[in-house]
Amino acid sequence: MLFRRIVVIALLAGLAGGLALSLVQRWQVIPIITAAEQLESQKVEVAGSEESDHSGHSHDHDHEEWGPEDGLERILFTMLSNVLTAIGYALLLVALGAAASIKFGKARMSFASGLVWGLGGFIAFFAAPSLGILPQLPGVAGAALESRQFWWTSTVLCTGIGLFLAHTLKTNWRWVGAAVLLVVPHIVGAPQADDLYAGHTAEVATQLSELSGGFLVATGVSSLIMWLVIGGCTGLGLHRFLAKDA
Repeated sequence: MLFRRIVVIALLAGLAGGLALSLVQRWQVIPIITAAEQLESQKVEVAGSEESDHSGHSHDHDHEEWGPEDGLERILFTMLSNVLTAIGYALLLVALGAAASIKFGKARMSFASGLVWGLGGFIAFFAAPSLGILPQLPGVAGAALESRQFWWTSTVLCTGIGLFLAHTLKTNWRWVGAAVLLVVPHIVGAPQADDLYAGHTAEVATQLSELSGGFLVATGVSSLIMWLVIGGCTGLGLHRFLAKDA
């Protein structure tokens, strides 16, 4: 019964968080991505023209990858992806919140405490990793994907575990352990690309740099809203359903 309640809470919280994220992205994030894609196309055209000059023909369509068409199809696929991602986050948040309430004797979850948990999720999954690896726009180079994924995952785990231990444990040493876990990934350092704007003209590189600043703010705001919605819904759900077992 408890497992079923956790799943239902996570599904509802994830649905609300994913829809909120999609709404904010539609007005704040997508226009920046569209502008960056237009700048990226200039790089592709230059590369394609150079290849044509040397080989006498272009291979632009040899390795086309499927992607949703612009417009309604892209909006729907983005929304679906956001909802599924938010449900995954919500499952984690609900499970940890329930464990803290039941197993560690913490105060029962509420809307306010859910917002705090949501803020913790935002810090672990967005804020802390962004200190080393910024959200990447189309056309902006990055370090090797495997290296970035490993560092991002390690940072999320260290930050999340540190925050969870600081909240649940009762010993004063929890602050020392949490501080170490929070700092270690940044002492190691995130992998960085040698040239973020390789292949672009100086003018395009400047425009991409300006867009990157706005993109960081827009993605940060949208992520924060998603996590707060997930956290608030999680707090309300756990407060309501777990109260029946009290």
